[in-house]
Amino acid sequence: MSAIPVWIDLDTGVDDAIALMCAVRLEKMGLLRICGVSAVSGNTTLDHAYENTRNVLSLLGREDIPVYMGADKPLVEELEVAAKVHGGDGLGGAKLPESGAVHQTLPAWDALWQCAQQEAGNLQLILTGPETNAALALQKYPELSSKLARILEMGGADIGGNKTPAAEFNIWVDPHAAAKVFGSGVPIVMCGLDVTMKAAILREEIDLIEATDKPLCRFFKTATKRAREVYALYAGDSYYVHDACPVLYCVYPEMFTAVPAGVRIETQGRITRGKTVSDRDTDNKCGEKNALVVLDLDRERFASFILETLGAR
Repeated sequence: MSAIPVWIDLDTGVDDAIALMCAVRLEKMGLLRICGVSAVSGNTTLDHAYENTRNVLSLLGREDIPVYMGADKPLVEELEVAAKVHGGDGLGGAKLPESGAVHQTLPAWDALWQCAQQEAGNLQLILTGPETNAALALQKYPELSSKLARILEMGGADIGGNKTPAAEFNIWVDPHAAAKVFGSGVPIVMCGLDVTMKAAILREEIDLIEATDKPLCRFFKTATKRAREVYALYAGDSYYVHDACPVLYCVYPEMFTAVPAGVRIETQGRITRGKTVSDRDTDNKCGEKNALVVLDLDRERFASFILETLGAR
């Protein structure tokens, strides 16, 4: 199996950072080839997301991977960040040494287009935050949709939401961008809350991470503290690594359960803004099945990969 070329677009908060760690490990295993990384506003502001991404890659010894700045706000809506979960800096107060990597000057959407042309239809785009950068790239370069093999995203939900009863945070932040992505004609793998709220690291696994004195384990302990306190209020004594799901699905689809569905994005509703409207279990269908909706995963295998990536196992 040849390495899969990927572009990763993140609003680097805590679970984005862990997803990036997984991607770098998969590249070291010869399974992925990270062509580029871009930052977008979402969990935190663009300046924090950009520096967090650079600093995480530096921590991983991968300052050679270029990081590009993207959009500092959604297409239409006002930006609302997730400081309650990720802290004001996006990393829950975890301090990382500043990256010494060269700053890229090309905007994210232009860099993504150049990369997609070079990869000639093989590039897979992984989105772990609001989909603004991808939407701007598709808007500026209409041919991009024919240059991407597929888009794997963490966002949405077949049922329910977390920002509102109807909507997941990433899609809610920029529903107009998500509508552009889901309507692009590029095959979508939707890793929504249906699966990511099963992507849990349990208390005993957290204890193992915290007992391991290695750099990535120390980062996890500090960075996830705030998020774990939030999750404890409604989801038990676990930590959910939402953004690692599309990264691992890219290489290990057999770890997951997914079904085809037609998915559309609500952009006009007052109380349903950002809802991913799925026809998976409806009599009336949307038409084409534009997405694979991921519903379940092998939690033990998933958690083992995360612990191995952090160096706790």
